[in-house]
Amino acid sequence: MLTLKACLRRLKAWIVNEEIRETKFVNEESDDDEGYNETPQMAMRKTRVRKRPREDDIKIRKEDSRDEIKEKFGSLKESFNDTKDNVTRLQFEVDCLRDEREEMEEEMRLQRVELLKLIEFTKVLKQEREGDKNTIKRQQEMITNITCGMVKMEEGENM
Repeated sequence: MLTLKACLRRLKAWIVNEEIRETKFVNEESDDDEGYNETPQMAMRKTRVRKRPREDDIKIRKEDSRDEIKEKFGSLKESFNDTKDNVTRLQFEVDCLRDEREEMEEEMRLQRVELLKLIEFTKVLKQEREGDKNTIKRQQEMITNITCGMVKMEEGENM
């Protein structure tokens, strides 16, 4: 299957009546790359490494033929389209990162609210525990008083 780049090369060659070379370039995808997904970081590295047109390739001189000018124009157009695509991709990545950041901030707010609720709940539980301790202490005192009263009554009866 031909890649978009290879199709464009064939179309350009057909337009300028050049012979089509069937050479395989290093950066072109091959069939053995099936199932391999490129990450955005890898794509960024690939675009950074890509060769920019040299100044000689861009300048139009009087002695250049019409075909050479078309070729230079096509090369510049391709570079421009690649740059435009990169800008669009980078804008998309920025939007994705911005969305992720907003989601993380919202998650942090929700976790903060939940933490405050848990802190309040813990305070209430501590107060209840203190109240339960006081109740148990009073009940133990009452039990002690009742048992002491029974012991005194038993001593009074035994006399």
